[in-house]
Amino acid sequence: MKLDQDCVRDLLLELESKLSFNQPIFIDDFKELETVSSYGYEISVYALLKMIEAKFVNANVTYAGDEIYQLAISSLTWDGHQFLDTIRDHEVWKETKAATKKLSSVSLSIIATLATEFLKKKLGL
Repeated sequence: MKLDQDCVRDLLLELESKLSFNQPIFIDDFKELETVSSYGYEISVYALLKMIEAKFVNANVTYAGDEIYQLAISSLTWDGHQFLDTIRDHEVWKETKAATKKLSSVSLSIIATLATEFLKKKLGL
Protein backbone atom coordinates (compact mmCIF):
# COMPACT_ATOMS: atom_id res chain seq x y z
CA MET A 1 0.00 0.00 0.00
CA LYS A 2 1.28 3.47 -0.84
CA LEU A 3 1.73 5.97 1.99
CA ASP A 4 -0.42 9.07 1.49
CA GLN A 5 1.76 12.02 2.56
CA ASP A 6 -1.22 14.37 2.80
CA CYS A 7 -2.91 11.93 5.15
CA VAL A 8 0.22 11.82 7.33
CA ARG A 9 0.26 15.63 7.57
CA ASP A 10 -3.47 15.90 8.21
CA LEU A 11 -3.36 13.17 10.87
CA LEU A 12 -0.47 14.87 12.66
CA LEU A 13 -2.30 18.20 12.61
CA GLU A 14 -5.54 16.68 13.88
CA LEU A 15 -3.89 14.51 16.52
CA GLU A 16 -1.94 17.50 17.82
CA SER A 17 -5.16 19.47 18.24
CA LYS A 18 -7.22 16.61 19.74
CA LEU A 19 -4.76 14.93 22.11
CA SER A 20 -4.76 16.03 25.75
CA PHE A 21 -2.38 15.11 28.53
CA ASN A 22 -3.35 11.67 29.89
CA GLN A 23 -6.32 11.49 27.50
CA PRO A 24 -5.43 9.05 24.70
CA ILE A 25 -7.38 8.64 21.50
CA PHE A 26 -8.82 5.14 21.31
CA ILE A 27 -9.93 3.17 18.23
CA ASP A 28 -13.53 4.44 18.29
CA ASP A 29 -12.32 8.05 18.64
CA PHE A 30 -9.81 7.49 15.83
CA LYS A 31 -12.57 6.30 13.50
CA GLU A 32 -14.41 9.59 14.14
CA LEU A 33 -11.49 11.86 13.17
CA GLU A 34 -12.09 14.18 10.20
CA THR A 35 -8.92 12.86 8.57
CA VAL A 36 -10.26 9.30 8.71
CA SER A 37 -13.55 10.49 7.21
CA SER A 38 -11.68 12.27 4.41
CA TYR A 39 -9.15 9.57 3.49
CA GLY A 40 -10.95 6.44 4.63
CA TYR A 41 -10.13 4.07 7.45
CA GLU A 42 -7.63 1.86 5.60
CA ILE A 43 -5.47 4.71 4.27
CA SER A 44 -5.60 6.51 7.63
CA VAL A 45 -4.68 3.44 9.68
CA TYR A 46 -1.82 2.66 7.31
CA ALA A 47 -0.54 6.25 7.69
CA LEU A 48 -0.88 5.98 11.47
CA LEU A 49 1.03 2.69 11.59
CA LYS A 50 3.84 4.22 9.53
CA MET A 51 3.86 7.25 11.85
CA ILE A 52 4.26 4.85 14.79
CA GLU A 53 7.14 3.10 12.97
CA ALA A 54 8.75 6.49 12.27
CA LYS A 55 8.37 7.31 15.97
CA PHE A 56 6.20 10.36 15.22
CA VAL A 57 3.47 9.22 17.64
CA ASN A 58 3.35 7.22 20.84
CA ALA A 59 0.66 4.58 20.53
CA ASN A 60 -0.20 1.05 21.57
CA VAL A 61 -1.78 -1.25 19.02
CA THR A 62 -3.23 -4.68 19.79
CA TYR A 63 -4.19 -7.03 16.99
CA ALA A 64 -6.76 -9.81 16.82
CA GLY A 65 -5.57 -11.76 13.80
CA ASP A 66 -4.97 -9.22 11.04
CA GLU A 67 -7.36 -6.63 12.48
CA ILE A 68 -6.62 -3.88 14.97
CA TYR A 69 -8.46 -4.82 18.14
CA GLN A 70 -7.31 -1.99 20.41
CA LEU A 71 -5.62 1.32 19.73
CA ALA A 72 -4.48 4.01 22.15
CA ILE A 73 -2.68 7.06 20.74
CA SER A 74 -1.18 8.96 23.67
CA SER A 75 0.93 11.76 22.16
CA LEU A 76 3.08 13.10 19.38
CA THR A 77 6.78 12.46 19.98
CA TRP A 78 9.51 15.07 19.79
CA ASP A 79 10.29 13.90 16.24
CA GLY A 80 6.59 14.05 15.37
CA HIS A 81 6.37 17.66 16.57
CA GLN A 82 9.59 18.55 14.73
CA PHE A 83 8.34 17.03 11.47
CA LEU A 84 4.93 18.66 11.83
CA ASP A 85 6.45 22.07 12.55
CA THR A 86 8.48 21.72 9.37
CA ILE A 87 5.44 20.96 7.18
CA ARG A 88 2.73 22.85 9.11
CA ASP A 89 2.68 25.99 6.95
CA HIS A 90 0.32 25.47 4.01
CA GLU A 91 2.53 27.32 1.52
CA VAL A 92 5.63 25.36 2.56
CA TRP A 93 3.64 22.12 2.24
CA LYS A 94 2.35 23.17 -1.19
CA GLU A 95 5.89 23.94 -2.43
CA THR A 96 7.24 20.70 -0.97
CA LYS A 97 4.54 18.63 -2.67
CA ALA A 98 5.12 20.42 -5.97
CA ALA A 99 8.85 19.68 -5.77
CA THR A 100 8.24 15.97 -5.11
CA LYS A 101 5.42 15.54 -7.62
CA LYS A 102 7.86 14.55 -10.37
CA LEU A 103 8.95 11.48 -8.41
CA SER A 104 6.97 8.29 -7.89
CA SER A 105 7.68 8.24 -4.15
CA VAL A 106 9.63 10.25 -1.61
CA SER A 107 10.58 9.35 1.96
CA LEU A 108 9.36 11.37 4.92
CA SER A 109 12.97 12.38 5.66
CA ILE A 110 13.36 13.84 2.15
CA ILE A 111 10.05 15.66 2.55
CA ALA A 112 11.27 17.09 5.86
CA THR A 113 14.55 18.21 4.27
CA LEU A 114 12.79 19.90 1.35
CA ALA A 115 10.23 21.54 3.63
CA THR A 116 13.04 22.82 5.86
CA GLU A 117 14.73 24.42 2.85
CA PHE A 118 11.46 26.06 1.70
CA LEU A 119 10.83 27.25 5.25
CA LYS A 120 14.33 28.76 5.50
CA LYS A 121 13.78 30.49 2.16
CA LYS A 122 10.44 31.85 3.34
CA LEU A 123 12.08 33.18 6.52
CA GLY A 124 14.98 34.67 4.56
CA LEU A 125 17.60 32.46 6.19
